[in-house]
Amino acid sequence: MHSFAKRCALVVATLSATASALDGIVAPSQVEAGSEIEVTFQGSNDDQYRVYLAASLSGSNGPTCYLVNSTELSDSVNVTIPPGVGPSADYYSIGIADLSTGQKATFSNRFNLTNATGEYSDYEDALGGSPFWSADDLPCSAYSCARDCAQASYPDDLTDTDAYDMMKQCILNCNGVTPATSQTAPAHATSTSSIAKASTLTGQMAVITVSPGVVLTAIETEKTVHGSTITEAVIGDMTITLNGAARTINSAGFSLATNGVEVGGSTTVEFSSTTATMGGPTATEAQLAASSSGSAANNKFFAGAAAGFAGLAFVL
Repeated sequence: MHSFAKRCALVVATLSATASALDGIVAPSQVEAGSEIEVTFQGSNDDQYRVYLAASLSGSNGPTCYLVNSTELSDSVNVTIPPGVGPSADYYSIGIADLSTGQKATFSNRFNLTNATGEYSDYEDALGGSPFWSADDLPCSAYSCARDCAQASYPDDLTDTDAYDMMKQCILNCNGVTPATSQTAPAHATSTSSIAKASTLTGQMAVITVSPGVVLTAIETEKTVHGSTITEAVIGDMTITLNGAARTINSAGFSLATNGVEVGGSTTVEFSSTTATMGGPTATEAQLAASSSGSAANNKFFAGAAAGFAGLAFVL
């Protein structure tokens, strides 16, 4: 009986925890940064909750920073999104986590954020949507300050411990930020995706004609940053990420789409099913033929291995 009673108590506790999850979180479809909005939900009780802003930059929702750290909820909560947290876009949502039970955040519908003034930094672009600080320890009001700290030490803080520690101390000086146990080392300290550090980089390729006689080769790869899988493409000594900011190379704007590289915001060059190696053996003529025009395929193709020239092709 004693063992049976313990099992029953465990089942009751589990059901109670499950019942405390919030359902039907609804945010307005249009949200103006800097203005208070009401977010409604169902299933709240006298537990303590944390309310987050989430940005779906890497294809899935994840908390970016918190709007309310710890509070009791009834049927709704009023929040204000600081304009500097990010750019105006339609990939934002509100997340709410139950701190009393330890349940992870559930999310609202995505909404279109307007009047936002924040711009993603090169440091954030390099992370491809993965947060650079734990959302549990970063108030949204301090996000702009933390972003400035990360950019001030960029790019060394991605790989160098001393530069990372300087960035970390700067972020901790931002109002309201607390230490994050998940941030212990530079994000790319052991990454094989860094052209400057890696000897080779292999992935599907897309060959993009930039001007007569010169093409750029994009290599598509994946990497894991703080537990999130990020899709990116390396073009020369630049890296572009899925849903990240466009980068300018040879006066052309490049951004990463799900099926290829967008050039100038109008043309998409798709990745071939053929893989190529950058920084190691040169791509073969057959690999070039798989993802470029027939005329280019008849020429020899060399991929430079050094940073600043990796992926730059010369048609001879």
